[in-house]
Amino acid sequence: MSSDQRPVRRMFGEDTTIQDLKDHMGPFVAHLGYKFNTETEFVDEVLASEIEILDRDGDIYCPCRIRTGDPKEDLKIVCPCIPFFADQFAALGKCWCGLFILEGIEDGAALIGVIEEPEAGAEVDVPVCRLEDLPLGSARHVKIGKSDIAVVRVADEVFALSNLCRHAFAPLSDGFVDGYELVCPWHGWRYDVRSGTTDHPNADVRTYPAAVRDGVVFVSVVLGRAR
Repeated sequence: MSSDQRPVRRMFGEDTTIQDLKDHMGPFVAHLGYKFNTETEFVDEVLASEIEILDRDGDIYCPCRIRTGDPKEDLKIVCPCIPFFADQFAALGKCWCGLFILEGIEDGAALIGVIEEPEAGAEVDVPVCRLEDLPLGSARHVKIGKSDIAVVRVADEVFALSNLCRHAFAPLSDGFVDGYELVCPWHGWRYDVRSGTTDHPNADVRTYPAAVRDGVVFVSVVLGRAR
């Protein structure tokens, strides 16, 4: 049986409504620092289009992106696709079509529609989580573009550094926080979250500016930089 003859696997119920999608997406994007566009009619139009796509293709693929036919690649355009394009969307202030906009934007009307991708080299503050989702003395992994980053909270401060230990490439975010040090979960190497330094030679990791605004944690990255 060819791929176009296979039955479509539907990922939401047959009676899914616009309100169902709002209830599904709203809390999720809020934890990423986004909200639905303030233009409510536009929001309903986009979600109606996504229901049509759901009926045809089985999932709520982005209505302004073309599917490749490769399931792994197409997962990146299932709405909300914010985590897969976190740096680009933060630079734009919205997702591709403008269905979602950054929480701090009061009027989303001007952000509706697909525009050109932001140019490489621009520095952008990317919302990665809400502060309430990052308990005191904890670390979590975030993906921004091609960068794997560990975000760490020490008291009322947040820090960001490369997530890969330079010893055996363990995920540092799986380790534990001891004061201002993030301890590797595999062999106990210690990294200062403020500077990315360690006592081991030639093994320091990169750090990224991090800050909290209105209860949201932001990490600053440069678009298009190999990292």
